[in-house]
Amino acid sequence: MEIVFVRHGTPDYQLSDERKMCQLEKDYAPLERAGIAQIMTQSQSAIFDNADLMLSSPYTRALQTAEIINRRLQLDLFVEHDLREWKADRTGGYISLMERDRRWGEYRALLKERKPMRDKPYESVNELSARVKAILEQYSENKKIILVSHFNVLESLIGFQEKGIKCGEVVTFDY
Repeated sequence: MEIVFVRHGTPDYQLSDERKMCQLEKDYAPLERAGIAQIMTQSQSAIFDNADLMLSSPYTRALQTAEIINRRLQLDLFVEHDLREWKADRTGGYISLMERDRRWGEYRALLKERKPMRDKPYESVNELSARVKAILEQYSENKKIILVSHFNVLESLIGFQEKGIKCGEVVTFDY
């Protein structure tokens, strides 16, 4: 199955920052205006042609990105909870943004070095990969799907990416 992976457009955190919202509340932030324009331009790419369907993370930035792309394509769009971001705390408790960033840095270093992530307070790459792959298996009869999600979801499927992938960028690969 060919996957056209789209990292969501650039979110606009201005309102959530002004209101001092927590990370969960920030997940509701919409795309910034420039991010909308970028995705509208991106949506015209022939790379999306002949896709069978579209999958999206439930986060606003991914859903809005998927909707913009799908205006032209008119595909079935499925929102899948397990295509969400990496989980910075296994218990679901509150952690500060500083602690979240520290854990993200540690996670990325271990991923790059291909070291085990056992006994960590955050979701391991193996756990993230397992939940994403379980979703993809449900759609394995398709030849080509568009997946709108997050950078860490991409890395869980294709491995560590030194340069990353910017908001609104597209990567294709066979799964």
